[in-house]
Amino acid sequence: MAEKIQLTAEVFIDTGKDFRPEDSLTVPYTCSLGEMVTLDFDLSVFEHSCGFRFDPLLEDSSMVRLTEIALTYEDGETKEIEFSRIKTNSDVDFEPIFVYLHKDPKFFVDEALSLKLKSARVRFQVLELGLAEKEYWQEIKKHSVSEKEKEQLLGKLDAAMKENHALEKENRRLRIEEEDIYSSGIWKLQHDAKGPLKVIFGKGNILTFLASVYIALCTELFIFNNAYYSTPRPNSEALVFSPLRFGLVWLGAFVLIAVLNSLIQKGYRRELA
Repeated sequence: MAEKIQLTAEVFIDTGKDFRPEDSLTVPYTCSLGEMVTLDFDLSVFEHSCGFRFDPLLEDSSMVRLTEIALTYEDGETKEIEFSRIKTNSDVDFEPIFVYLHKDPKFFVDEALSLKLKSARVRFQVLELGLAEKEYWQEIKKHSVSEKEKEQLLGKLDAAMKENHALEKENRRLRIEEEDIYSSGIWKLQHDAKGPLKVIFGKGNILTFLASVYIALCTELFIFNNAYYSTPRPNSEALVFSPLRFGLVWLGAFVLIAVLNSLIQKGYRRELA
């Protein structure tokens, strides 16, 4: 026959002042290792409840299988609390089996399910006491991952996958937009230009190029008009467009505007810094 062990369980009720010894119920019980223990607690002695904590034993480190925590409320309704709504301070978690390498095992029920309590029933088993194989459990603790930790890791992985999917979708959109932009004439010219044309048609120099062309054309037109309307003008003089003169004026205007623009941008960046 298995040896009986005298142990002590305790229930704490948060009455709005956290879990305090004066707001607790202590119940001694006798069991053998592996025997199912059922404990009932009358919580009507507490005027108010907003938290529930169950300590299965106070004597030693242990391995506990939690079978059920059922709470009864003031309106008579009884709820069996799901494990996802229960937290514990176990060192190794094989839900519903929990290993504690310390002498203070605790189970906390979600606060939202701990309001206006009338009574509680807890069913559990003490599977091991004292943990003679403490080194074994310490090694398992290093390499084990609890179900809750798994859920957290899976949640982070799912969030990362969703973020990656969103980034891939945005990347596809940007590629399509890039293709649409490239198909337009001016962007294609900027992309394919080489050598001096790369400088002229660069993204920052396209307006400079157009401005210098405008200045060169205005200069050529001014010279043409001035020569045409000058008096007296020999009838044999031919008024023709001068590519050399146009090119020199354009180049001078382009360099001048580019230098001024560079100086302005440099001063603007210095102000921002």
